[in-house]
Order: sequence, then C-alpha cells, then structure tokens
Amino acid sequence: MNTLLLVAQLFGLTATIALIWLVVRAFKKHIGWGFAVLLLSPFAATFFGIKYWDDEKKPFLAYITTFVTALALGLYAFTAMGGWELLQAGQRVQQGIHNEDLTHADAHAFMNAGLTFIERSEPGPEEQQKLELIREELDRQQTAVSPETTVTAPAAEKKDYDLMSIARKVAPKQERYRLVYVPIMVEEAKDYVGSTVKVTRRNVPEKEYRLTGATANRLEFTQRNKHGTFSFKYRNSDIEKIRVLTKQPS
Repeated sequence: MNTLLLVAQLFGLTATIALIWLVVRAFKKHIGWGFAVLLLSPFAATFFGIKYWDDEKKPFLAYITTFVTALALGLYAFTAMGGWELLQAGQRVQQGIHNEDLTHADAHAFMNAGLTFIERSEPGPEEQQKLELIREELDRQQTAVSPETTVTAPAAEKKDYDLMSIARKVAPKQERYRLVYVPIMVEEAKDYVGSTVKVTRRNVPEKEYRLTGATANRLEFTQRNKHGTFSFKYRNSDIEKIRVLTKQPS
C-alpha cells in the first residue's frame, strides 16, 4: 500500500482511539455531551474541549491533532494521485454523455482511468486481482461495442488515459458578447425599465441615463454626477431618439 496512505490510516486509527477516550470523558460530564461528541465530532469535540479545557485538554489535543493530521495526509495523497482531476472528469463525462458530446470509447477510457487511480493506492493482491478482472470485462465490452476500433487501435492508447482530454471535449463554452446600443421606439421603453439608455432630445445632445420608469406619456430616468444621483422625467413627445444598451453575440 502507498506509504503516505498507510501513515494517514495509522493517524486515523489513533484519532478514533482518542475520540473514544474523549467520548467517555464527555459522558462523565453529561449524557448530552457524550452523544454530541460521539455523533457530531469533530465540531462537538472542539466545543467540548474548549469548554472544559482544564479537565479535558489531553484527550482533546490527542484527538484533534491526530484527526487533522490524518485528514491532511489523506487529502494530500488524494491530490497527488489525481483524485480531484478524476472527480472533475467524472462530472464532465456525465455531462458529455448526456449531451452526446462523448462516445462510448471516451466513457470506456474514463473507467480505465478510474481503475488506474485505484491501482496507484497499491491495493493488496486480492483487490489487484479484482481490478484486473474488471479491466478485462471493460475491454471485452468495448470490443463488443466497436470491434473494428479495438482491433485497429494503436498500442499507445493502452497507456493511462489523459483526463484533461475528456475535460476539453465537454468544457463549457464561454459565451462571448459585446455591449451595443440598439435603437428602440419610445413606446417600447416600458419593456426596458432598469436598463442603461442613451436619449436624444430636441436641441439637446445625446446623453446616457438609467431608465427607471415609464408611463403612457412620460419616461423617468436617473443620472449620477459628483453630487450624487438625481431623478427626472421627460415627456415622450420631447424625445427624438432613444437607444438601449443590450448584449449582442460577438
């Protein structure tokens, strides 16, 4: 077994023993504390240890230090073996199959990558034999789905599957757009309340406002200046042109 995982398991076992010690001490204080530490740790154990620090600091420190160490080592080992990449790729595979962006060959390759991840933890002989049987069954199913692809596939494809290639296949496409002022009819302004607009009035240059309200005869706007924000209204008949800021695909 991977040395780092073995050390993490040893710390985890020690943390469990320390927790049992702390639970016994908590039951001696009160039955409620006992069940809380037993069922809601490490949070309840932390509250209990702080509240009764003078009496329980030894079992509390024994538990919290071994628990944090085991957790840190486990997360480090999981990261080093590519666990987060595997989880991300798994989500992308589900999305890709649902959207039909991925093929059965992609899903097969991902499952092989999952088996490779497990093998990196150096399982025992029995577990290793089971993994080999699962891999053989996956290969058999892949051959049944697309025998011609399997027969002609180059030997290089037998290597560990690159999980990033799956992520790239179904990576969410970023929507690109640009902001454009589009002319509208004054009567249509009621549909754009809350938008940024540019208004041209008789004998007045075009100015930018925020459209905040619309009635049958008037439009209400706000504008900011160095003194703050102020509101005002214009009659529809005074407005020669109005343009609204919208998103347009680039």
